[in-house]
Amino acid sequence: MQSYKINSHGDSTLAINFGSGIDENTNNIVHFYINIFEKNIIHEAYILDVYPTYNSVIIDYDFTQIEFLKLKKKIAKIILQNKIKLNNNNILEEIIEIPVNYGGKFGPDLYKMSQSLSLSEDEIISIHSTNNYKVFMIGFMPGFPYLGGLDPRISFPRLTEPRLSIPPGSVGIAGNQTGIYPFSSPGGWNIIGKTDIRLFDINKIPPNFVKSGTYLRFVVK
Repeated sequence: MQSYKINSHGDSTLAINFGSGIDENTNNIVHFYINIFEKNIIHEAYILDVYPTYNSVIIDYDFTQIEFLKLKKKIAKIILQNKIKLNNNNILEEIIEIPVNYGGKFGPDLYKMSQSLSLSEDEIISIHSTNNYKVFMIGFMPGFPYLGGLDPRISFPRLTEPRLSIPPGSVGIAGNQTGIYPFSSPGGWNIIGKTDIRLFDINKIPPNFVKSGTYLRFVVK
């Protein structure tokens, strides 16, 4: 059975940790249990929210309705009842395609990366648009997908001085991750391209264009 730890994070947050690193297998386990909890406890009045990180499931709850130890016992029972061994059958069928304009005014950091990595801009674009990326989680702003699966050949450190404003739809690389800015925002990721896809629309249900736990692929526009 997959090992895990259940901890309290403050008065009203419970965290179920399935590992310490950032990898696809651990994140698959996280999203498997996200689905289980959504089916089993999300409807309970004392549950406020259930969401993933890279390697944990976070549950916000109303501490006036349930004590931590009682909720911890319920969670442990659900995990025990649904113990599984993940395999490739858990990979989803559909891959969302994100069309991207790379380089030039759309990707101001692509040239710098090309010079530093000793790869042509076309090689970086080809490498970046070849992989299927796992949406590990949605974070730091609504709709921002943190993507795993970046080829190490194009891994690149964050900017030493973050930009004050990055246009919405910008596709960036920071370390061993790639992601997309849904809104104009300050940021320190290296921008290599831009998509016209609107990643977050409050008038739609759900508002996120991509969902945590799914996969996407970048397509050269």
